[in-house]
Amino acid sequence: MALDPVRDARGAPRYRCICDDCGREDTVAARHGRDGSDGHGQAVSKIQRLGWSYIGKRLRCGTCEAKRKVEKMAARTGQKTPAETAPREPTRVQKREIMDILNEVYDHDRQCYCGGETDDTVAKVLNVMPGWVAGIRDEFFGPGGTNDDMAALGDEIRKFMQDTQARLTAAKLEVESLEAVIGRVSSMSKTLDQIKDAVGPRNLVRVK
Repeated sequence: MALDPVRDARGAPRYRCICDDCGREDTVAARHGRDGSDGHGQAVSKIQRLGWSYIGKRLRCGTCEAKRKVEKMAARTGQKTPAETAPREPTRVQKREIMDILNEVYDHDRQCYCGGETDDTVAKVLNVMPGWVAGIRDEFFGPGGTNDDMAALGDEIRKFMQDTQARLTAAKLEVESLEAVIGRVSSMSKTLDQIKDAVGPRNLVRVK
């Protein structure tokens, strides 16, 4: 049992309770003795009110206690857990149900689902494993697990990329054009400075 006497930020006595199975921690208010032991009973009583268990000097959180009870019941009745009892393959009825729905929502010609259907959506409707749907779809209908929504989204992405590339190319051309204009204006500015330098001395002579 992991019950450690601690104090909170204000110095109040508390006990830190640690689950012996998973290590989860929680704290409850309980007095401390000289050796920190006489508050154990109070701490156990309070933590039990929070759903924890204290059996055989072993402290368990609510989740681990529930798991212990399920495992104990399964051991008594000889039952297996749901994961152990789940079938490895779909039954004949389940296969027929999967085939029936696939006939309605899968496009044989285009090798894809119609609308927004997927292996997962079919599995949810029938409450079966998506892997079963994927296996039957791949074997009898087609390898494509995509659908119309995915195709439409793909088309939108491609169109966006094409438009963006075209705009980027146009922007580059515009920048090049502006750079050429700036170059010409800069050249004109230099020419003007040269003219000013050449004309300046003659004007000074005339003034004299």
